[in-house]
Amino acid sequence: MISHLDDLKFEGGYPTAETTRKLYDQLDLQRAAQAYLDFMPAISMQALLDMHPRDHGVSETGGMIVYTEPGEGRSKDLGLTYNTESMYASASVDLKQTGPAVIEVPPNVLGVINDGFFLYLADLGNAGPDRGKGGKYLLLPPGYEGDVPEGYFVFRSSTWRNWVMARGFEQDTGRGEAALAYYKAHFKVYPLGEGVHQPSVFSASFKPSDSTFARDMRYFERLHQMVQYEPLSAFTPEQLGLLHALGIVKGAPFQPDERMRRILSDGVRLGDGMAKAIMFASRDPEARVYPDRHWERVFIGGYKFERDGARLLDARTLWHYGAIVVTPAMEAKMVGVGSQYLTAYKDASGAYLDGGQNYRLRLPTGIPAKNFWSVTVYDTETRSLLQNGQPKPSISSAFDQPEVNPDGSVDIFFGPAAPQGKEKNWIRTVPGQGHFVWIRLYGPLEPFFEQTWRPDDIVKV
Repeated sequence: MISHLDDLKFEGGYPTAETTRKLYDQLDLQRAAQAYLDFMPAISMQALLDMHPRDHGVSETGGMIVYTEPGEGRSKDLGLTYNTESMYASASVDLKQTGPAVIEVPPNVLGVINDGFFLYLADLGNAGPDRGKGGKYLLLPPGYEGDVPEGYFVFRSSTWRNWVMARGFEQDTGRGEAALAYYKAHFKVYPLGEGVHQPSVFSASFKPSDSTFARDMRYFERLHQMVQYEPLSAFTPEQLGLLHALGIVKGAPFQPDERMRRILSDGVRLGDGMAKAIMFASRDPEARVYPDRHWERVFIGGYKFERDGARLLDARTLWHYGAIVVTPAMEAKMVGVGSQYLTAYKDASGAYLDGGQNYRLRLPTGIPAKNFWSVTVYDTETRSLLQNGQPKPSISSAFDQPEVNPDGSVDIFFGPAAPQGKEKNWIRTVPGQGHFVWIRLYGPLEPFFEQTWRPDDIVKV
């Protein structure tokens, strides 16, 4: 590779053989790193969809998994910034196998359909066209030209594989077996024309799974598989051109030689380092929520990651390196509806959070959450729930009843050991292991949007 630009030699304007070799190595490395960043949404979605049949034995023609127990029920899962509070139903839908697919949605859920590139297709439920009343959606496959029956909310996908997710509320779904029965009866995915039938529904709670994407040579191997499976129409010519330059071509085997395998592996390492910088050291001024403290946004530029007509490439990477689900409902100001998120990677001094140190986070009085709030700790390397030996690495007003200070504020403590008498408000961290913190507000209220309520910085104690 090129260590210094002065090493490049040209004779009569022509590159020498050694310079040519270095330049092509550099060009291929840059393309590999860029492909790692550009296709991260797609490969993250493929990892999520692959998890359904691999870890839970769920079919892509109508099977569904349900997280029936909040809290400890999913704390061992590897998944990008999963939360521990909600009861989700999740389905992987392959339109190549099903043809047009019907999605029956019960009342009062928050749900979404994302395609195989993690692009937004539709909201379901409260933020969707059924407006929380429930209804039937019809998802059409790429290039579909058949009849479209009436009585459905109709959406078209550009990819064969798609993800359907809904989050219910405990007062409707119940927990455990009750939640399983609720989703089986009311939330259904099945091929059009085969009649309404109950899907195969499996509990995913207490069953470890991994929906994170590979960060080695397997990244490009999975990308090749996706290109072979999905229609060419799902990709832009620019995308196909970048992949072609790396040896990924529709209808051809992926057989990189030793040199190219080394460059592709280095491209993943380089791209992954860039993604870490983008996530943990953002240079976008919009990332900082408050000018006087270190809380940051995780969603910049809306669900399309755009500003003034330009695609915000770093904002897209920021989101997809650390999280899943894309919907405009996450950017809209909906007082008392949905959820809002804040994240912190640093303490009040500007130092990254250290698993061997002790910290306190104070949530001032009047926490603006109509439903409930939560504080969750994640592993910096996996961007998944921190495996800390506790039942779950989170504290929630809905499930944990943390102690409240006399003035109504709440202190949350982080560290290897609990402060004496503060066990209910403590999340264990792991020495030598980085972590970061998310605050979630479910049903956020005006003081959050107006910033008249602000969480304190995380401070060492």
